[in-house]
Amino acid sequence: MGLLTDPNTGRGSWLSNVIIEHHTALSWLCYVAGIIFLLVLPHPIYNGRTYFSENALLPGLVTGEFNEERSADRYLESLKEENAKYPGTAPFPWLEAQFKQLGLDVYTHHFTLDYPLANKSFSGSNVYAILRAPKAASTEAVVLTAPHRHPNSPLLNTDAGLAVLLSSAKFFRKQIYWAKDIIFLVTQHEFLGMQAWLEAYHGVTYGEGCLKAGQLPGRAGSIQAAINLELSSPRLTHLNVKVEGLNGQLPNLDLVNLVNRLAAREGVHQMFHGVEDHPRAGSYNGYMRSLKTMLNMMTTQATGVPSGNHGLFHRFGIEALTLEGVTMRKKGRMQADFLTLGRVIEGTFRSLNNLLERFHQSFFFYILPSGSRYVSIGLYMPMFGLLAGGFLISALGLWFGQLVQPNSSNHRIPSVIPSSLSSTLPVVIACHLLGLLAAGLPKSIARLGSVLDLEPDDSVVIGLAGYSLVLLLLPILPRPNLRLPPNTWRMTKCILCLELAALASCTSLCNISLAVLVTSLYLPLTLLVVPRRGVRRLLVAVLSVLCHPLLLAGIAASLDTARAFPKVGLGELMVRAGEAWRRGIMYSIVDGYIYGNVLWQIGSTFLLPAWLMLYLLNFCEQDDVALSNKEVDEASNDEQAKELDDIKDKKDQ
Repeated sequence: MGLLTDPNTGRGSWLSNVIIEHHTALSWLCYVAGIIFLLVLPHPIYNGRTYFSENALLPGLVTGEFNEERSADRYLESLKEENAKYPGTAPFPWLEAQFKQLGLDVYTHHFTLDYPLANKSFSGSNVYAILRAPKAASTEAVVLTAPHRHPNSPLLNTDAGLAVLLSSAKFFRKQIYWAKDIIFLVTQHEFLGMQAWLEAYHGVTYGEGCLKAGQLPGRAGSIQAAINLELSSPRLTHLNVKVEGLNGQLPNLDLVNLVNRLAAREGVHQMFHGVEDHPRAGSYNGYMRSLKTMLNMMTTQATGVPSGNHGLFHRFGIEALTLEGVTMRKKGRMQADFLTLGRVIEGTFRSLNNLLERFHQSFFFYILPSGSRYVSIGLYMPMFGLLAGGFLISALGLWFGQLVQPNSSNHRIPSVIPSSLSSTLPVVIACHLLGLLAAGLPKSIARLGSVLDLEPDDSVVIGLAGYSLVLLLLPILPRPNLRLPPNTWRMTKCILCLELAALASCTSLCNISLAVLVTSLYLPLTLLVVPRRGVRRLLVAVLSVLCHPLLLAGIAASLDTARAFPKVGLGELMVRAGEAWRRGIMYSIVDGYIYGNVLWQIGSTFLLPAWLMLYLLNFCEQDDVALSNKEVDEASNDEQAKELDDIKDKKDQ
């Protein structure tokens, strides 16, 4: 604080002089260096090969003994028959019967959802069975889970995953070496069922309490790890490992390495984000593939949406991941069958059975450019420091430039606190109040839309679009309007840089991808926003509008739609992109109410006020507040000469 409040900071120090004169150029330099650092992270020189930190896993000592592949085939056929007989319901009675035949403790869990944006209720059920450990007192447990999907679901069915789960339960039941309880869980309604089961298991409630988890009739020990299966076919060529969890949390890297090691030993090729590891990671093609994989992971992590049911375990301190089956029709690709998949699951759970304590040694913060290489927090944090350092440099330069103010005699003297601070704070507070209003708007808009017979999905999006339009018109409305007072834009920009730096730094500790995304988009805009007239003001205003959080979501939805449907016409592409944008906004809002996803709260409470201040800065009038170092020195010398004259006059008297 002494650096910021010392009135002598703005003069005499060569460092402060350099920052005052060249803070914009230094900020751009840090930004470019950070982007270059980010782009070189996927190269093998700047990342490391994955390894095991937890030796107690002992994956190399597991010899596959799974032999229930025929049982898996029978389970799959029976499951298809049940789906054909009862197409509108989940085959939970049949699943209960299968678990009971194996001699397991079988329970049914019911839950209810009160939709937060409408007067609607939904109900669902989960089925789970517990294999009690013969060598322990039910103090620890591991979970094998799979979601049930209806045949008409837009997602791939998981019948093969349920068959593997049942055959694994049959095989595990015969073994006597288990030291942990094993829970076999089948959930309904994707994330809803998993979230309800976890809340009921731990006796807590997240979100705003609209999900009524109910009570569990049976429990096991403290859960240490979980594996989620999304297998749509008994014949697959790759296992795609999903790791991203709620709000960007990641599982311990040892669990990822364990599954990859066991899959490779069984002859199953691994994938990460749908991309297979390149055999020559140091080549150009290998680098481009690693870069694509890393950017895919960072994009998924930045949304805060789990990539599978496993992502809801992480907030409870449970390491979990999802195994997705992928079938690629390429020559030379051997297909894995139920025997191979069963042995991968067997090896994973036998290794987890060896754990003496919770996962704690390997990395929890990392970026994966491929399934076999990783970038640790010690490597990507310097990159982020360079990338976000421009905010701090700009804030210091603007603050130092404001530490000298004119006095009543037109002499410019150092000041402890700039006089423009008091004039700036009301506008800053007003921007944040508007952000808080946006955070609470969806429920009110949904209630108003119900009066007008509008669906919540339509009314909320229309209401937020109208609110954003009002914010865009605030600086140009005759009255009331929201404008920065004269000679305050530098102080406003200084506060804005400090706020964005704090937001990015705090976010980077739990979701580095979201922090990098926010910094990459808003730092250039912050550096470009300077009060100007004419064409430059218009261009920067257009760029500011494009960086509005809602429009950024629309641009991201359009790019993702174009990537997913490359052969679709322009008209249909725009329709699909609009639908994806609408659903993305609603999912982010509803996920916050149900699961506790913080993306909507961050965007409305912090990012929207920051954007509004940037937008207002562009409409501020030019001024001549900034002083050069020469002017500061001259002002200081004049003050010193005046003080000496006063002392001389007193002596003469």
